Amino acid sequence: MPGQWVDLGVDIDGVAHTSGYSITTSPVHPGEIELAIKASARHPLSRWVHERARVGDRVRVTQGQGPFVYLPEMSDNVVLIGGGVGITPLLSIFRHVRDAGLPTQTHLVYSVSKSSEILFHDELVAAAHAHDNLHASITVTQPDAAWHGLTGRIDPVKLHALDVPDDTLYYLCGPKGMVEDMSALLHDLGVPMSRIIFEKWW
Repeated sequence: MPGQWVDLGVDIDGVAHTSGYSITTSPVHPGEIELAIKASARHPLSRWVHERARVGDRVRVTQGQGPFVYLPEMSDNVVLIGGGVGITPLLSIFRHVRDAGLPTQTHLVYSVSKSSEILFHDELVAAAHAHDNLHASITVTQPDAAWHGLTGRIDPVKLHALDVPDDTLYYLCGPKGMVEDMSALLHDLGVPMSRIIFEKWW
């Protein structure tokens, strides 16, 4: 289901390694699964993916897991708030609304430190231009001269600008501190905790 994660397992030099990664594809395409895996010299599985993996290599993949999901009957309005690589499960939801032709009003609010860290920029912008119910707001906290979009952290001003109804569901994913700060901010803005769904990246 959109928003879930899987365990990816592979044997590296005779040693089994397993890590959890969020699915970025939509369930509309059941024959494929895409994972966005950040390069890390300290993480054996990540290093294997970026340096050694080849087409045809065998890996182990579990079924989708976790309660961080969106289904159309849950709400007609969603706000997806992501920090850094926390965008990955939110992208699955965003893509699902697009690919399934759902009428859900979907606002993606995505924060990164530097513009070079933005993932899927062109796809997000193109989808927002092509679909009236899809919206993407990308903000950079440490902008350089080449960045001409939103700047600074996600704050009350940026959230108020979304102008969403009271029945909106909020999905939060990112570093632990960011998710906790966003939960508190939304609560201060009058959003009940029952309408906030979050996933923390430790």
